[in-house]
Amino acid sequence: MPYAMLSSAVNPNKMGVIMGIFNMFIVIPQIIAAIGGVNFVSGLLGNEAINAMTVAGVSLLLAAICNLLITNKNAITYQPDMDTE
Repeated sequence: MPYAMLSSAVNPNKMGVIMGIFNMFIVIPQIIAAIGGVNFVSGLLGNEAINAMTVAGVSLLLAAICNLLITNKNAITYQPDMDTE
């Protein structure tokens, strides 16, 4: 769903660049976690799992608030392609 929201809100001439940057925001944290970011985060937050869950919950709330900033209604409305029918 995030890709669909983004693709309908960006300039079609810059679609590849914007989608690539967006994809980096997903892939780079995964690579860091795989390399050893888990050890860093456990040292930063402590060994209790509730601390990581608190950070995840706060991040989810921030993402929800950021979704309220979407002003382009076409980005969040499903519009089927009429040419395919």
